Amino acid sequence: MPKELFLLALWKQYGERAEEIRVKRYQDYVKLKARLSGYLYTIKLPPDKAEQVLSELKSKNVKIEEV
Repeated sequence: MPKELFLLALWKQYGERAEEIRVKRYQDYVKLKARLSGYLYTIKLPPDKAEQVLSELKSKNVKIEEV
């Protein structure tokens, strides 16, 4: 069962250790999903904030997949 997080700093820690990040874009928000070996951690963000987080993760060579 996925775990939804509400603290961006905590999700970023999981995102840096994730095997892959999946991005699901909706009209009002973007859902980011960090897949680790044990759990799937998700967070909902506004589109502008999500782009900022994704650019930070891309610079750290994390695998990002658009769904």
